Amino acid sequence: MTYNIIETSGLYPNTRKNVLANADSLADAIALAHKLFTIIDLERDPLNQHCADFFTSCGRVMQIEPRA
Repeated sequence: MTYNIIETSGLYPNTRKNVLANADSLADAIALAHKLFTIIDLERDPLNQHCADFFTSCGRVMQIEPRA
């Protein structure tokens, strides 16, 4: 399963998901996110273990989720 690191911008109904990077596994995507960004907090989604959210030092809120 391939995972995307995405940044969501805009508000509904004009929400856009910008794919910034991708990786072959969730663990690889988390490691890549740590290389690309200074992460303040990262949390795996308790309801969906295939997703994670993180907050960067420059105020960006980002997600890691499987590619649909």
